[in-house]
Amino acid sequence: MAHTPDRWLSKAGIASRSEVHGWIAEGRLTCGGVRVRADRTVGVSSVRGADPTLQTLPPFCLDGRPLFPPPPLLLRFNKPRGVLVSLSDTEGRKVISDCLAGTPWGDPSWGRIRPLGRLDAASAGLLLLTNYPERWDRFLAPEAGVRRLYRVKIRPSLSIRDRELFLSGRAGEAAGYRRIGVEEESSKEKSSWLRISLVEGKNREIRNFLAFYGYEVLHLIRQEFGPFLLGELLPGTMADATDEAGKAGVVWGRWEVSGLSHRS
Repeated sequence: MAHTPDRWLSKAGIASRSEVHGWIAEGRLTCGGVRVRADRTVGVSSVRGADPTLQTLPPFCLDGRPLFPPPPLLLRFNKPRGVLVSLSDTEGRKVISDCLAGTPWGDPSWGRIRPLGRLDAASAGLLLLTNYPERWDRFLAPEAGVRRLYRVKIRPSLSIRDRELFLSGRAGEAAGYRRIGVEEESSKEKSSWLRISLVEGKNREIRNFLAFYGYEVLHLIRQEFGPFLLGELLPGTMADATDEAGKAGVVWGRWEVSGLSHRS
């Protein structure tokens, strides 16, 4: 098996591809004592019949220090409204990395922790984070049909005209989406709280769907993402859910580097 250095180290949860390119340009990254090049692949031998969950990382070193894949990590995060689902922002707005700082998972030894899917800045609620996002490709694929559940406050209140269509689950079709489930939680004179479930999770899907029918979203909070629940997690806090990965069909594998084994 052979990959370019940036592919190897990104796959192993150690660094982003752009970070690796920077290390290479600065001459800091070596493999087997030799400086690597960004356009050259590095390979490892595979053993027929070997454990399919075991992967071997070439002996990369940064500034002469060996690089090892971090232990696997899955976090549940209650994203507050206003936080960007990004690792950096040129305008200095608060991002996921800022929320990780000061937590047990803000240490560099956990590798590059990235969000699974997105929530726009104005939305809040459950966001999953991991340092091995490739393991979650199948879970996130649209064809997987993973259900997301949201509490949504709209203005004006849900009209009598739209109520039957919304509760039938067919309202999403006219707006260009697959089935969108809607339940009415409560209504007042000028607003309503709805529980909305969907499986596509397209960009701004709920906001666009409701705008199609003339409703403005005041609050949008994700409560569930597949088998993972927001629960009692307070806004801005995180909880370790690594051992729950199996609920989503994800199996953490193992990495082997220079004779040392690591789960991944």
